[in-house]
Amino acid sequence: MTKTSYFYKGYGHIPSECARQIWFFVHAVGWFACAPEYDVARTSFFGYQIKYVLRGKGYVEWEGRIFPVCAGEVFLLDLSQAHRYYADAQEPWEVLWVHFDGVGCSAWYSLLSAGDNPVFAVADPDEVESQCRQLVRLFRKRPVGMEALASSAITRILTQIAVAREASGVPAREPQAPPYPDGIRHGIAYIEAHYSETLSLEDIATHATLSPFHFARLFKRTTGQSVMEYLLRTRLHMARHLLTQTALPVHEVAEKCGFADPSYFSRTFKRFEGHTPSAYRRQVAKG
Repeated sequence: MTKTSYFYKGYGHIPSECARQIWFFVHAVGWFACAPEYDVARTSFFGYQIKYVLRGKGYVEWEGRIFPVCAGEVFLLDLSQAHRYYADAQEPWEVLWVHFDGVGCSAWYSLLSAGDNPVFAVADPDEVESQCRQLVRLFRKRPVGMEALASSAITRILTQIAVAREASGVPAREPQAPPYPDGIRHGIAYIEAHYSETLSLEDIATHATLSPFHFARLFKRTTGQSVMEYLLRTRLHMARHLLTQTALPVHEVAEKCGFADPSYFSRTFKRFEGHTPSAYRRQVAKG
């Protein structure tokens, strides 16, 4: 490669609430022909990243080991962990990449054992390249339905990794939920005991004996949800129970589940369940 061939093109994105709740969602995508000195090192970031190597080669430094990555291979990183990746000085790589997140990320990451070795062959390199290019096109052109299409593309890339591993005789690792740290367990117990009260992040973190900042980051990393999202989902879960198992008026259900404003409760319930509380109650009663 000559110096004039180095280039970078990237597209950022702020995911919708729908994408955050349902799909893999994209923070950014790009295409990068790297200079020999290209080198990225972080102690922590956010989300996950897939890089597919079109040509050239480079290296990933992970958990004290260095993994070479060649053309036709991908690497998958949990960016919240310390990591480094850099181009080969003689044959710097050209890569297509996606920075993403989503509720299924940790399960896929565990399934592929990416924490042990982040570098993978793929079953069909042409398919993976096609899906990576599709991601770049989607966020360049931004057509209707791009977030759903992007999630599909990421799923197909991850599937290619899984198929290649299975074909090589490497068994998939069943996703296992690690035991929650004590602080997170205490925080969850506090939420579940006090969800009907007015709670703040500071209240819950104090009970977990952690600073709000550290507790929030650890909670998200452990559960895949923010603290306040977990609190909201706990309240909605209890609301569903009261709506179907009692005859309490909707405004009393709201109050017992920690919603001070019945109108806000109804709007929030409909956003998550697709029905107002009253309609949900009727729907369940019909069987």
